[in-house]
Amino acid sequence: MADHAPSVALAAVLKPSCDLPEDTLKIRGYDFNQGVDLQAVLKSYITTGFQASSLGLAIEEINLMIEKRLEPAEEEDDGTEDVHHSKSGCTIFLGYTSNLISSGIRESIRYLVEHKMVDVVVTTAGGIEEDFIKCLGNTYLGDFNMSGKELRMRGINRLGNLLVPNDNYCKFEDWVTPILDQMVLEQTTEGTHWTPSKMIHRLGKEINNPDSVYYWAYKNNIPVFSPALTDGSLGDMIYFHSYKSPGLVLDIVEDIRRINSHSVFAKRTGMIILGGGVVKHHICNANLMRNGADHAVFVNTGQEFDGSDSGARPDEAKSWGKIKMDAKPVKVYADVSLVFPLIVAQTFALHADKLTAGKVTAGKKTD
Repeated sequence: MADHAPSVALAAVLKPSCDLPEDTLKIRGYDFNQGVDLQAVLKSYITTGFQASSLGLAIEEINLMIEKRLEPAEEEDDGTEDVHHSKSGCTIFLGYTSNLISSGIRESIRYLVEHKMVDVVVTTAGGIEEDFIKCLGNTYLGDFNMSGKELRMRGINRLGNLLVPNDNYCKFEDWVTPILDQMVLEQTTEGTHWTPSKMIHRLGKEINNPDSVYYWAYKNNIPVFSPALTDGSLGDMIYFHSYKSPGLVLDIVEDIRRINSHSVFAKRTGMIILGGGVVKHHICNANLMRNGADHAVFVNTGQEFDGSDSGARPDEAKSWGKIKMDAKPVKVYADVSLVFPLIVAQTFALHADKLTAGKVTAGKKTD
């Protein structure tokens, strides 16, 4: 007995394996003996494991959206007429939280909107106002550990490790107040029916700055939805303005019909959702109206243990009919600021020639 290991230990440790399917990917990372090739590095992610593999799968799923998007939508006579019938083979919904506009991810988002690579945008109030505020004043790099008390005394707002001088919001008030005056006047004298998306469209026109995401959304007639438009500085400005010139009305009912129609009348749909909260659910719920999106990529750091929609995995959305049962959605557990530029580099930017072929800047009229 002393010359042999216990049989129970041998059986446990040396348990024979079953063969894996022949097409199972083998784990192998990038070999830097080949030199520095960033595209090859990114291509190796899918066989690297962990969240690198999830990122690789997300890139594949978005490239599939692009492939389908380039297919012309077939004209179908379903007995209905709607201005939201898409000519695209895949209508792409892009959603993101406000912190991403505050960060340098704004430039990646602007690139997609500038070149009409997405069809519908959903964001929060901060995701709207911070874009305009950046046209009026700078956001600076700080530190996560800076004292909130000291910053408040100096009139500096901290967003993670970003710093926004409070003067920027004063500049925003000076800029937006005359526009609100005009909106109330047009509502009163011309019967203009304002919605959050129409207001964003108008603000994009007024900012007239090519650094702005919503300038390009205006130029390219891409609808931007923000169902919680008052939950931020823009809401503060509307609140203050209501004392000076009351009466502005924003109709959210028209907007919910509008975003749902972009889903219902699409040939296929794809969702790219960066972050969680109302942005994530608003896009998913719109796709419920068509019994689920065909493609979906979520990027966030949320966990599902608390039952939140923000942390929910895509499979939960399948149970609600928000993603099609046969779809292959991907969730990447990562900080969007780390991975989204890499995703854009390997998807939209890589196929920019095809995506922008024959396109011209659209008219300025809202759809």
